[in-house]
Amino acid sequence: MKKDFLYRTAEKIFIQFIEKDRSGKWFSVQVKENIKKLYPFSGKEKVREHYILKIRLSLLVCILGILFAAGLLLSEVLQPVVEENRVYRQGYSGDMQEIPVKVTAGDEREHELVLKVKERLYGKEQLEEMYEDVLPVLENMILGENESLESVKTDLHLTAEVPGYPFQIEWESQNYHVIDAEGKLQEAELPEEGIQTGLNAVFTYEDFRAEYLFYIQIYPRTLTEEEAEVRKIFEAAEKAEAESREKEILQLPSELEGKPLVWSSRGSGMWIGILFLAIVAAGLVYYLRDEDLKKEVYEREEQMRREYPEIVSKLSVYLGAGMTLRTAWEKICADQEKRKTDRFENPVYEEMKIACQEMKSGISETSAYERFGKRCGIPLYGKFSALLTQNLRKGSTRLSSLLKEESRAAFGERKNSARRAGEEAGTKLLLPMMMMLCIVMLMILLPAFMTF
Repeated sequence: MKKDFLYRTAEKIFIQFIEKDRSGKWFSVQVKENIKKLYPFSGKEKVREHYILKIRLSLLVCILGILFAAGLLLSEVLQPVVEENRVYRQGYSGDMQEIPVKVTAGDEREHELVLKVKERLYGKEQLEEMYEDVLPVLENMILGENESLESVKTDLHLTAEVPGYPFQIEWESQNYHVIDAEGKLQEAELPEEGIQTGLNAVFTYEDFRAEYLFYIQIYPRTLTEEEAEVRKIFEAAEKAEAESREKEILQLPSELEGKPLVWSSRGSGMWIGILFLAIVAAGLVYYLRDEDLKKEVYEREEQMRREYPEIVSKLSVYLGAGMTLRTAWEKICADQEKRKTDRFENPVYEEMKIACQEMKSGISETSAYERFGKRCGIPLYGKFSALLTQNLRKGSTRLSSLLKEESRAAFGERKNSARRAGEEAGTKLLLPMMMMLCIVMLMILLPAFMTF
């Protein structure tokens, strides 16, 4: 792999923090053992490469997240939505913008608001506002949290229809400065004795039309000094927005009650979340790489278990034909070598090849079989290697028959494993089958219920 800047940086981090660590905080002994199982000839190099690559990947994720967050922050700084107390509207057929802004009133307070800037109009009249109101039957429905319509202090719940009736209801307010057609109270100054207004309910159905006027008494909510100032600023901004609907640029008010107003864009803060997610993602990538390694080791062991009956059977056949144990071992490796499509795919034969090379290099046959069992790391092969080494040490002549018995037991175990796997698969299919059954029952029962 080409050693780029990130790779060299990851290599330095590995050397500085992980390679020297023996406490297990950064350097995992389990990871080292798993890699040695997967790569018996180059375990040390692969451990080093594994850690460097996952550090490199974590650094890459983190850097990309930082760059994205920095780009988002830079765009908010260089291209503010509010500039010189001005906001550009979207063009015709655009959407209403909800713009977070900061406004400084004089040199004292800084407030945060969300302005609703509607799309630019090109000489077209505004759509008439037709909203829902109420009948005597609706009186209890529209109260919301209020005790009665004679004492309204919170928003009303204006409904568009009454259950059981075919009427569609539209509402009109007689004073939009205090309450709108959706029943929401406006941020307007009200006298202590309250103010009376009306909500007109228009009932329509086919050619039928009727109106009913509900009189309501709205009382003010006590505001703090800061809330009152925010209300005045917001009202001034709304007034400026309404007066400039046909202009491309919304000129925000620069003064309020003798205090200069300085408007500026308020950052969304999204870059902080992206930066945090990038750091979390980098950490997850670092640790999930070890989980992938565990999965590879598990798949390797499963593959070795599946091949065990066949290897024992072949060895039994060759020994029965008069071959020595070493010759039969080498014959199995040579036959596997000739299978070009399966070459190097099964780890068992790779371990057997290693044992052949060890015997050719001068290691005793007994030690080679023992090392083979340890490298496999599975009790099944540990038992197998013990059987072979016992034969060599004690000179048993019953090795062929013992291997035949072991082969029969191994094939029986394979059948049991296949049966268990089938049962597990059937169990996993139970949930989808139950869901399908419920859907079918709903399809049958729902039309029947709808006919009543």
